[in-house]
Amino acid sequence: MSQNRFVSFLKTPLFIAKEYLHRKAAADFKYDFVDEPRKSEAAKIAATMREDGIVLLPGYFQGVQLEALQQAFEKVVEGKVCKHNPACFLSNDYFRETPVFLQAALDSFLLEIVAGYYQKPFSIGRSSAMRLLPHEPQRYGSFQWHHDARGRQVHLMLLLNPVTSQGQRMTYLKGSQHTYYDHYRGLAGGSRYESDISNDPTLMPRITEVIGPAGTVALFDANGLHSGNRNLNEQRDTLTFCYVSKSHFKKLSVRKSDVDAMDPKKQQIIKFNPLCEIVP
Repeated sequence: MSQNRFVSFLKTPLFIAKEYLHRKAAADFKYDFVDEPRKSEAAKIAATMREDGIVLLPGYFQGVQLEALQQAFEKVVEGKVCKHNPACFLSNDYFRETPVFLQAALDSFLLEIVAGYYQKPFSIGRSSAMRLLPHEPQRYGSFQWHHDARGRQVHLMLLLNPVTSQGQRMTYLKGSQHTYYDHYRGLAGGSRYESDISNDPTLMPRITEVIGPAGTVALFDANGLHSGNRNLNEQRDTLTFCYVSKSHFKKLSVRKSDVDAMDPKKQQIIKFNPLCEIVP
């Protein structure tokens, strides 16, 4: 047994116990971001997400709001070459550039779904704006089967341009979010599952693709196995908001005027991130 596996054997019981407690609902958590009938609709979507780990809302953002997001996206990724991914532009700090990003991340109906899934307090823990340019197919990093090594965590991926099954879509293994990983497979060093998926053809029916027209939203539990897919076919522009209910918070900067304009319930979500910096 390798040293990593031996350490994992010792630490796994506590590791799984912590994850079990993290997944337990908070009995006193109340949320009301929308009224009926949208509340019932959101509850059904959250129930599907609990079963499958992922839900797609095709063309959720439309019209003027989508156009504003697309235009703002162009500005925040311009010239920001990603150091870790070829043919990629990336920004991780853009909320204070314009209120349209924060408004999308705190969309009332989407928050109702996330709250129904977590059933405990949460905040925006991280975010990214990413442009993937066409690139030779490669399996590396997040562009292979993996989970995000942070336990249960809800991500919202917003497609800002059309993405097809021939493009650089994300793929997700439905149902895999239920897994409790041992210490080794639950951390960064062991969180890659490329051979596990590619060598098991029986899993194919459970794989879903994040595709759809511009404005499509994917909500998924990043504890489930998922993969990016590089190819030469299409550019892909995405915004990703990561909602966190414990630890794994990253520093975010938001403008005070944008926060003050929000409903108090949404302000609480922003401020639940202890590393959130509210700037003038």
